[in-house]
Amino acid sequence: MKRLVIVGLVVATAAVAYAAAGERFSLNGLLGRLRDGQSLPSLKGEELPFNYPVELWRDSIEGEVVLRIHITAAGVVDSVELEESSGHDLLDEIALRGAHQLRYHPAEEEGQAVDVWARLPVRFQRGSVTAEPEDGE
Repeated sequence: MKRLVIVGLVVATAAVAYAAAGERFSLNGLLGRLRDGQSLPSLKGEELPFNYPVELWRDSIEGEVVLRIHITAAGVVDSVELEESSGHDLLDEIALRGAHQLRYHPAEEEGQAVDVWARLPVRFQRGSVTAEPEDGE
């Protein structure tokens, strides 16, 4: 019985990871801030570094953490601030730690890579984990 529970948790974790990897980052919130000659940053890779804790998933605890992230001209997230807590310290911690691992093709302005700020809501739901950057200014 114990093996069956462990196998079930592994399968559930893999399903969450698969669903999260299938999500795409949508930067539509930044569109209003763009001027001629500017381009949006785009995520490198499809895997998201936000691991939904099995114990919270099992207890059906869900939440959304809203972060403010700074993406450098090199495409690295060098600064992360907690804008809104999910109400669960563990979810907040995972979102903060994971955001530093994200890598982007940088935003450009007139052909030059530029730094940008964005809001990043990270949603932990039993079916998937999603994160869609929004305009941070």
